[in-house]
Amino acid sequence: MSNPPSSVPVPSHVTPEHQTAHPLSSRLLFILSACAGASVANLYYAQPLLALIARAFGDPDHVGWIAVATQLGYTVGIVFILPLGDLVDRRKLTVALAAALAIATFSCALSPSLIAMAVASLFVGFAAVTTQIMIPIAADLAPDHARGRAVGVVFSGILAGILLARTVSGAIGQLWGWRVMFFSASVTAIVVGATLWAALPALGRKTSQSYLALLGSMGGLLMKHRPLRAACAIQACVFAIFSAFWSVLALLLAQPPFGMGSAVAGAFGIVGLVGIGAANLGGRAIDRYGRRAGVYVGLACCVAAFVIFEADVSLRGLIAGVLLLDFGMSMANVSNQSMILGLDAQARSRINTLYVTAIFLGGALGSAAASIAWARGGWHAVCAFGLAVALLGLAIHAYTSRGNAIRT
Repeated sequence: MSNPPSSVPVPSHVTPEHQTAHPLSSRLLFILSACAGASVANLYYAQPLLALIARAFGDPDHVGWIAVATQLGYTVGIVFILPLGDLVDRRKLTVALAAALAIATFSCALSPSLIAMAVASLFVGFAAVTTQIMIPIAADLAPDHARGRAVGVVFSGILAGILLARTVSGAIGQLWGWRVMFFSASVTAIVVGATLWAALPALGRKTSQSYLALLGSMGGLLMKHRPLRAACAIQACVFAIFSAFWSVLALLLAQPPFGMGSAVAGAFGIVGLVGIGAANLGGRAIDRYGRRAGVYVGLACCVAAFVIFEADVSLRGLIAGVLLLDFGMSMANVSNQSMILGLDAQARSRINTLYVTAIFLGGALGSAAASIAWARGGWHAVCAFGLAVALLGLAIHAYTSRGNAIRT
């Protein structure tokens, strides 16, 4: 978000970005990365536990809606909470969201029914949006020459949180039950809030625009930039199939011939750590070969993953597919995000809001479709959905890349 033009007086209650700058120490950068990872992990704790939750409530056909509710809550939070980062002190905002997250996860732990847990999960997703506030904080506090590194470190923390969340929740669920996992998540959220309150400086508002004006301007940005529309559609497809796979993996592993518990489902998150390496590799590769090539490689990996999932329903096939799926998602995301953030330097926060909104809306739709596919056709129906959506993303990229519509 840009500062008001120099010809327009800046109200006393608006703090320009350069006036809020503070040295970003290695300690504070680590805190931001760890807190971002701990916050985003709440979106994925339930996935390896779905079989246990379904057994507790006696409703295996509808348990997937817990993942849907979490993703929808996160999407709503992105749209309506992220713009507040330019209007209020982000230190207070992140602490308030951490408190809300603690309450929501505690409510999940105490849920008496599947419906109650789905409602609580909606608020878990909404409050977990604090993750997306920490990346701009790192960028604002870092000096110009170290801004890229700062953002990269926080993003690595987010990836680690996404992937390790399933391993942690699966192990805790297997040993002590799924409710203990959500009690633990509530305690962790309290620790995150207290840590951010102690570590962050005051971060004043950056603009005098109204909240409604910020929201209203995003539609114009989406209409103006064709590459942004393409990136949003492509990454929504990628995250839809990513969420579809993880939403039903625990249910698949609980059935014959596997007969495995939530700990094994969660352990697949360790396999997925390849995505962190892909994020670093992708940044270097797109500089050499171009962003369009990076998206093609990412989408091709996603297509190959679901071909393997369908052809080889075994631990070997699942591991190979997860490696390809996580690599492909990270590669496509780094390529797309690198491209869109160069479209308009004065509107990067709003462009990122649109992009992340599209991603998690796709994730929510993917989780919903996977739940329906699983109930009606099992694993093979889920694989068919994933392959179809991956091919759709590939077709969108091929069409929108014609004539260099998306610049390399």
